[in-house]
Amino acid sequence: MTMPHEHHHEPNAEQPAVHGMLIVGEVRVLMSHLPMFHAPHDYQIIIETSLSAPGFDPRQKYVDDRHATLAPIYTWVPKPFVLSDLLKPNPASPTMVGAIFRGHFERGGIAITGDDVEARVERILYSRRLIASDPPLTERRYVIFGSPSEPFLAHVITRPPDFDQITAVEIAAPRADWLTDSRGVGVALKIDGIDRAINAPLREGDQVNATQLDAPSAGSAVLTVRREFYLETGDLAP
Repeated sequence: MTMPHEHHHEPNAEQPAVHGMLIVGEVRVLMSHLPMFHAPHDYQIIIETSLSAPGFDPRQKYVDDRHATLAPIYTWVPKPFVLSDLLKPNPASPTMVGAIFRGHFERGGIAITGDDVEARVERILYSRRLIASDPPLTERRYVIFGSPSEPFLAHVITRPPDFDQITAVEIAAPRADWLTDSRGVGVALKIDGIDRAINAPLREGDQVNATQLDAPSAGSAVLTVRREFYLETGDLAP
């Protein structure tokens, strides 16, 4: 983790670790931390990044590889750093250095770049500390993030057993303003309209009603789940 100044960590403070992330998006490179309910991985964080590397364009390399293979999963594997440093107020954007993998980096993924790619964090789109003792939700919650041309949903993780899910969606008017540049962050939504338990993942082809949690009177929109990029339950089991 390269920061504008050095952070010193107390003996009981969070220690540097490898924090793998799912990569989605093409126009904007978006990363979602692959969390667990134990430290130091107990954060759900979604970020927008910009990529650079010596001698080539890693964003274009990733996009070209995705188009050629149609693989759903791409992961970012940074060198060890302190995850919570991403959330500290800082006038300069933090950066990570690592490699891009086609597939899950711990499950047979293949590196498509060297480990010298720099990912600069442009924006924190969503963040939440995971506490296993939190009360269960009484409604299905997701965060919509990305852009009007590339909208994604991320399931809001609360307590075990739970699941991490990222899907591409189509968002109907009039609520495309959820993803305008002026907002710049993920928007938390209540999702209903499907006859399944609230702890059941969405499925490709689902059409759901979405209502903004902090502005329910502003109306809702219909979202269609187009593609599932990631679904994980094992890492979030009790």
